Amino acid sequence: MRKLSLMLSALVILWCPFATAAQVDFSGIDAFLKSTLKAEDRLSFEAKGDLNDDGLEDWAGVINRKRAEPSRTDQLYVLLRLRQGGYRVAEKSKEEEVPGTGCCGVEDLEIRRSSIHIQNNVKTDGKMTATTHQFKLHNGVWRLVGIRAYQTDFNPAVPASIDTEVNLLTGSVIEKRQKGDNKPVISLRRQKFATYLLKNFDFSPRFGNK
Repeated sequence: MRKLSLMLSALVILWCPFATAAQVDFSGIDAFLKSTLKAEDRLSFEAKGDLNDDGLEDWAGVINRKRAEPSRTDQLYVLLRLRQGGYRVAEKSKEEEVPGTGCCGVEDLEIRRSSIHIQNNVKTDGKMTATTHQFKLHNGVWRLVGIRAYQTDFNPAVPASIDTEVNLLTGSVIEKRQKGDNKPVISLRRQKFATYLLKNFDFSPRFGNK
């Protein structure tokens, strides 16, 4: 009888390859953070909202880690709420070093309309660019679907701005340029974009627009 039971167990493992796979589940966000944050690590940004249209509140957060002096890194995590309770890690970005030259600092994180919106600001030579990357679960893949970049030139002689909206799914690019108080000039074009995945996100304002 015991031999038959062992044979049946082996068949279950053979036909159900995921039966013994340990899925990383957490009872809550606090449990996830407790297992993730070490020493001087911290949660720098977080957002809540439904990301997969199942009516449950999911979570996204940026973990800022302390590495070798003086380096710190950022990493974006996405956790989905489970119907049976708790959360699972659905995706995470690359763990990327935070530059110390004013480049690429995370400014904001939101969940809106089933999408993650993460904003990075860059300040250099009298210019500032705020770039927002929009990630979404599309056809079963966490990918970049939109980019919004607002660049401001603070030149006192002729202050100017460029506002660009990119839809990577349709290829639509809308660009609005304005100098001083002049009427903005709007241009529309279409171009083909490669597929950029959230797991490869490196917090660079050029990600998805190289």
